[in-house]
Amino acid sequence: MNEEKKREEAAAAAAEEEKEIEIEVTDAPAEEEKAEEAQGEEAEATIDQWREALELAVKQRDEYLALAQRAQADYQNFKRRNQQTRTEAYDEGSRETITAMLPVLDNLERAIAAAEGESEALVSGVKMVHRQMVDALTRLGLEEVPALGEMFDPDMHNAVMKTTEGEPGTVTEVFEKGYRVKGRMIRYAMVKIAVEE
Repeated sequence: MNEEKKREEAAAAAAEEEKEIEIEVTDAPAEEEKAEEAQGEEAEATIDQWREALELAVKQRDEYLALAQRAQADYQNFKRRNQQTRTEAYDEGSRETITAMLPVLDNLERAIAAAEGESEALVSGVKMVHRQMVDALTRLGLEEVPALGEMFDPDMHNAVMKTTEGEPGTVTEVFEKGYRVKGRMIRYAMVKIAVEE
């Protein structure tokens, strides 16, 4: 009996082992499927995360590119405005300097006119100084406004006297020469004009 019991127990133990092996064999594919699903979900999550990161990086790149382009355009505009301002300031300085020198030029011309018949050396020296002054101012952009014999132009001439002699509307006498610098008037010519009777 003991042996029978032992046999029964051994048979029961063997049957139990078979069940465990069967359960393990049955559970193994289920666990593998779970593991594969988990890996697939992780892979999908990782791919989604990478996509989101890539989209964010592309968006940031576009923002930084637009910012860099705006900064470059702003810098180019600044350089252009700065150059334009510098040029305008230089031209304005030249005009002011030339305007300040015009009375000196007028006085040299008066000295030449008054010195006619005086010492030829003195007249020659004053004429040379006058010529140098005119040349220097011309290099800075000074131009004389044509007046004598020209038709009166209020944009270039300032009529201070009238006469009935000469063709109506023409300048008959110039009291003070007019000048412009680089096309901009700095002094109008003071003139006498002929009018109809």
